[in-house]
Amino acid sequence: MAFSLHNEQSWQDFYGAWTMESSGFREWYLDLDDVCGELQKHLDTFKAKKHSNRILHSGTGTSELPFRLHKAGYTSQVGIDFSGDCVKSLQSALGNSELKGMEFKKMDVRRMDFEKESFHAVVDKGTLDCVMLTEKGKESAHQYLKEISRILVKGGEAAIFSLYGPSEREVCVKCHQFEGVELSCKHYDMPEAFETPNEGPSHLYVFRKGQTEGMTPSDDVKEKKDNDEVGRGIKKSVELQEKAKD
Repeated sequence: MAFSLHNEQSWQDFYGAWTMESSGFREWYLDLDDVCGELQKHLDTFKAKKHSNRILHSGTGTSELPFRLHKAGYTSQVGIDFSGDCVKSLQSALGNSELKGMEFKKMDVRRMDFEKESFHAVVDKGTLDCVMLTEKGKESAHQYLKEISRILVKGGEAAIFSLYGPSEREVCVKCHQFEGVELSCKHYDMPEAFETPNEGPSHLYVFRKGQTEGMTPSDDVKEKKDNDEVGRGIKKSVELQEKAKD
């Protein structure tokens, strides 16, 4: 079966052949310094160094980000992924460390098993992009954002890193129009230096719950359309946006 970014079995097969011992951590979008810099710039949890805030890594994959943030003082974190093998590997890595307050769980981001208003921040590096590739992409994305809205405390924030600009991610910039989604969104073009391993541009969508002031879509849109792989070793081609300036 060809690898499919939105197929659970594809990820199970991929992570089934992957181990922390042999492969180590793997970043799919942006390097950690870039991601941490953007989080500190745009999310109050990180700007104000609110170390006690609870953080969710949605579709965490094999990213080292939760471990890096824990070392920076953010000790209350949960990482979820729908690949059981991925979660087992992360749990194994956690078991060999002294990083208290962190946990990893197998879970579908569209149907989270968390109480409402139980997180202060959500971080997503590419998960929404995969959700949008499902058969009912927009419907699944709506459900995902509805879940983010449900689990965030009032004033809580979410950062979604994506390969796609606002014209391809209206589900983000118009999220406030969807039933059950109490979020506002602002889009940021990532600086040119912040590129994915595919040499494609990245975008950041910042969501806040219960706040609308200053949260309108950016007019500075860069688009690029191309075919490339998302991450090394992945054979699934995805559409990237063609660079353009309005």
